Amino acid sequence: MPSLVSALALLSVLPALCAASTPSLLAESKKELFLSAPTFAVVGASDDETKFGTIVFKTMLEQGLDVVPINPFIPESQGVSCLGSLAELADPARTSISVVTQPAVTLEILRQASAIGIFSVWLQPGAEDDAVLEFIANSTMGVTTYIHSAAPLPGAARRSSESSPICTGGETPDLISTLAR
Repeated sequence: MPSLVSALALLSVLPALCAASTPSLLAESKKELFLSAPTFAVVGASDDETKFGTIVFKTMLEQGLDVVPINPFIPESQGVSCLGSLAELADPARTSISVVTQPAVTLEILRQASAIGIFSVWLQPGAEDDAVLEFIANSTMGVTTYIHSAAPLPGAARRSSESSPICTGGETPDLISTLAR
C-alpha cells in the first residue's frame, strides 16, 4: 500500500502530466463521444456525389452507422429520404451530427442543435468562421459537445482546449479520416 507521502508526491506531479496530454486526450475523447451516439445525421448531404457532405454521409452508411441526411432542398441522398431540419430527428439527445455547410448556415444549425439538445456536433472543414467559433466559445448550455478543426479566433473570443469542455480545435481531422482508421 502506498504511503501518504508517495500519494502526495504523485498528486503533485499529476497536473503537469495531465496538462501535457490534455489537448490530445480531449480531442480523442470528443471523437469517441461523437461516435458513441446510437444515431447520426449529416447536415449538408446532397444528391451530388462530388460534394463533401454526400461523401461524409456515404462513408457513414458504408461504416454501418444509423445515419440520416438533413437537407431541406432535396428529397433524398444515397437513396435515403432527407429530413428537412434537425427538429425532425427522432431523438436529438442521442444523435451526433456532422455539419457540412457554409458558415452562415452552420451558425443557424448550431443554434438549433443547442436548443434541442443535440448530443454532439462535428463541424467538417470549411463549415466554420469567426461567428461560428464565437458561438461555440460562448455556448453556455454545456449539453452539446462540439468538434471542429478551425484555427483559433483572434484575441480572447475563443476558449482554449485546456480550459473548455465545449470545443476542440487545432489538429482535429475530418470525420472521414477518423472513420477510415
